Amino acid sequence: MERWLAGDGLPLAEVAASVRAWTPFAADSPLYELFAQRLADDPDILAVLARIRTSPPINVLFAAVQHLLTADDALAAWYPRLAGESRTPDDAAYAAFRAFVLSRRDEILELAATRRTQTNEVRRCAVLMPVIAAALAERGWDGPVHAIDMGASAGLGLLMDSVAYRYGDTRIGSSPLTLDSENRGGFALPDAPPAFATRTGLDLAPVDATDPAQAAWLEALVWPEQADRLERLRAAIALRRDVDITMVAGDAALTLPQVASALPTGPIVLWHSIALYQLPDEALDAIDEAVARVAAERPLVRVAFEPQPGGGADIRVALRPREAAPVATAHTHGAWLDLP
Repeated sequence: MERWLAGDGLPLAEVAASVRAWTPFAADSPLYELFAQRLADDPDILAVLARIRTSPPINVLFAAVQHLLTADDALAAWYPRLAGESRTPDDAAYAAFRAFVLSRRDEILELAATRRTQTNEVRRCAVLMPVIAAALAERGWDGPVHAIDMGASAGLGLLMDSVAYRYGDTRIGSSPLTLDSENRGGFALPDAPPAFATRTGLDLAPVDATDPAQAAWLEALVWPEQADRLERLRAAIALRRDVDITMVAGDAALTLPQVASALPTGPIVLWHSIALYQLPDEALDAIDEAVARVAAERPLVRVAFEPQPGGGADIRVALRPREAAPVATAHTHGAWLDLP
C-alpha cells in the first residue's frame, strides 16, 4: 500500500491520490467505497482529510463521523446500527456525508487529533493461526511459546489461543467465540491452536477495551454494513477480560528488545497484522533491526500480515519480511486464506 500523507500544506492532488489508492480496500463496504470515490474529487472534504495527521487518515475520518453520528442525523439512514436497515449508497448518501463533515469539521478534527486507526479485527487470528502453527512445527517448537503482537491495539489478536476456529467442516478448539474463515488454499490445519506461555501487545497507544469510551472508538472503526464484525468485536472484548495479556506502550523498535529480555526462557512468536503498513520506511528499518537483535539472543519467528498495493494482503514468515516472498494471501479482515 502507498504511504499515507497528511498536513495543512499538502497538495490536495496528493491527498486525492492516497484516497484512490485506499479505495480498493473498501470493497467490503459499498458505503465507504462510494464515499472514497466521491471525496477524491471533492476539494472541500480533501482539505479536511489533509488535516488528519494519523495514518491512514481516511479510516480516522470515517470512524470519527460514525462516532459522532446519531439517529437524528440525516446521514444515519445509511448506517444500519442507527437506522435498523441501510439504504443503498447513492448521491443522497454522499450529499449527507459531505454536509455532516463540513458542519461538524471542528469536532471531527478534534477527535481525529487524539485517535488512531486501531481496527482490532479478531478474525485475523483465523488466517494467522495456521501459518504460525506451521512455522512453529517446522522449528520443532511443540511447547508453549511467548506471543508478541506489534501494533496490538487492544490486544484482541492475542486471544489466538483462546478462541475456536471453523474452516468449512473443520472445527478447531472450544471457546465462547468461534472465528469462521475459508481455507481456500487448502492449508494444513493444526489439531489445536498454538499454546502461549505469555501474551504481550506492543502499541504506540494501547487501547483499554474495558473503558467504554475507548471501546466505542473500536466500534466506530467497524464499517457500517458489517454487523457480524461488530458482534465479533463485542464478543472478543468480553473474552479479553478473562485472558492474561500485558500491553506495553511505546515504539516497538525500543520496547521489543526490552520486553524480550524480560520474558522467561523459551521461543518467541512475533507477529503484526495490518498495522506496520502505516509506518515510514525508516521506522520499518528500525523494527527490522530490533527483531534481528532479539533473534540473535533467543529463538524467534516473525509473521507479517500486511496489505499490498492494489488491494489485498499477504503473509510472510521472516525476520525481515519485506525481503521475503509471501507464503499466503488473505482477506484483510480474515474472511479467507489462500495460496500466494
